[in-house]
Amino acid sequence: MAAIAAGLAVLVGAVLVLRTPPEEKAAPTTVQVPPAQTTVKPFAAEGVVVPRPAEKPKPPAAIKVTPGPQRLQLRWGPDEPKDAAGYDVRWGRMGTMEFTRFVAYTGAQLDALDNNTAYDIEVRTVDAYGQRSEPTKTNATPLEVADDPPWSFNDRFTSRVIPDPVKWTLASSNGCGKATSGEGEDGRRLVISAKCGTDPVALQARPPFRLRDTPVNGEYGRLVVETDQVGLGGVLHLDLVPGPADLIDGSPNGPTITPQPAGRATDDPTLPPGTIRVWIAGQSASTDVGVLVAPGTPRTTRGGGVTAPKPPEIGFTVRWEVVFSESGVQVLQDGVVVGGSDVVPTWREATALVGFTGPANVYAAVNLVGFIGAPTTVPVLVVPPPIDAGRVVVSPDAPLSTSASGAQVKGTRGGQVRAVLVPQNRPGDATTDTFSIEIGGATFPARPAVAGQPMSRGVRYPIVADVPAEALVLAADGKTLPLRVRGPLHQGQAATNVINVALELTAPEGAVSPAAGSGTDLPLPRPRPALAEPSGTFLDAAGKAIPEGGEVRGGRVVLEVRTDGLDGQRVAGRLAGLAGIEVRLDGRRIAGIPTIVDGPGVGGRWTLALPTGGLNAGRHTVEVKAIGVDEKAIPGLAYASFQLAG
Repeated sequence: MAAIAAGLAVLVGAVLVLRTPPEEKAAPTTVQVPPAQTTVKPFAAEGVVVPRPAEKPKPPAAIKVTPGPQRLQLRWGPDEPKDAAGYDVRWGRMGTMEFTRFVAYTGAQLDALDNNTAYDIEVRTVDAYGQRSEPTKTNATPLEVADDPPWSFNDRFTSRVIPDPVKWTLASSNGCGKATSGEGEDGRRLVISAKCGTDPVALQARPPFRLRDTPVNGEYGRLVVETDQVGLGGVLHLDLVPGPADLIDGSPNGPTITPQPAGRATDDPTLPPGTIRVWIAGQSASTDVGVLVAPGTPRTTRGGGVTAPKPPEIGFTVRWEVVFSESGVQVLQDGVVVGGSDVVPTWREATALVGFTGPANVYAAVNLVGFIGAPTTVPVLVVPPPIDAGRVVVSPDAPLSTSASGAQVKGTRGGQVRAVLVPQNRPGDATTDTFSIEIGGATFPARPAVAGQPMSRGVRYPIVADVPAEALVLAADGKTLPLRVRGPLHQGQAATNVINVALELTAPEGAVSPAAGSGTDLPLPRPRPALAEPSGTFLDAAGKAIPEGGEVRGGRVVLEVRTDGLDGQRVAGRLAGLAGIEVRLDGRRIAGIPTIVDGPGVGGRWTLALPTGGLNAGRHTVEVKAIGVDEKAIPGLAYASFQLAG
């Protein structure tokens, strides 16, 4: 009986195997990914001398607080404790420290706060081992602005839908950017987020910027923008374009130009005619301000002195103002004239573009954009349908598309198609090419958004075309509006790319703007706090740096490890907590320095002595690794080498 039972069991098992699909026969093998390292144990290899913590650091100096709408700006420099590697900032209401931030800079801006509510603030010095000082404390209250100027238009981005589509549009290359409300500590303001490389993202005001016919107190008007873009190492463009342009070119992204002396504008041939651009760039220790104009822009002999711009403060909102006066153009940083030029606009009305570029990805907060000048009006918004447009210009001889087979767009008297092209033809080719817009089974002539702009290879070329209401025919899905840009080809190939297409619809008489949008769109993920960036330098017996790969004699060599907290903080405006530093020599671990005595560290400086007696003559390499307490923090790596003499 036992034998029969065993035989039946084998038979049943064989049948089950045959009937089981291949993917169910065995569970897939799961590759076990080891968890990221988040701790550092104290370690010193034989003969290696590793520094140890000393006494706790001293607290920072008294905190100066500058209140603003829904924000507090804290500063406690420049006389910082000599042993400070960074700072631990905490704040909250009614004695509860709800929020914490690590910074290397001697200041911090706290956002998304409640106006007229008191906040308790504590700042502690953090040394190279994570030791904390006693806190320096203060108390402050965010306040609404009480001295607003006579705006002709302004937006503090406090509406339910941010940005309000009645007031703003956003343009970027192939949709690489977003304009949304911020989240968490970035809440209650507009956030521009983008992964566009070196291409700009432009926030366009729908109402036109208008200058007065006669000056008031010497001014014809001014453009005001409050943003933290420059403090994170990015470039801010404040453009006034005499035409319905969405994206334009212009240095520093365009051709190399020759800088002019202070107080004089620089001609930039990549700008549309009549355009005036103020560009502001944040460097590691300085802020550069300049004015670029299209060639032929009139100049004035008047001018005035300027003050050097303040260095960028990481994460701080700065008020930038472009003032058009009788003496030319002035640029103000928080009320101080820090730049200007001798140009006179050739227009009385222009499109205002606020542009954001890099340094890598963009994550910039905007608290205010406003105009002062002649009265202006916000056009009535007719919400356009999503546009389905190709990314290249098609031949003018191509058959008309049959994709527009749905219903006609309702509630409009027609519209204006705006496209931004980038010619790829050789320099000098097709400088007078004409384009058209194919929509609704018909074509309509297009023209430059700014009259007189020539086409140049690789330079953004905005065009516009007016289309009647009957041409606005949706696709069969009843949702999207298909269109194509038609134009000349070069040697049978598409010679021009299409990087942005938008539609401005004309409202019927008596129409009002709807409450468009849900307000639920989210920004691209904010860059995660980054670790302070490490570096390693070998020193000789006199404490002088040995050149990379330089020769050293036998005995002992000194390695100085440093971290650059400011570079790490510029990634996201704050630092990731540091668990410690590990050092390897030729791949072998020789030192581990924890930095969590009182909590996560933020960086620092450490000096190690390494024996060389057991090493062979030749090149030797040290790896320095900074390790975070958060497993999602990317470790920092640095390398240094020396040549051991024989």
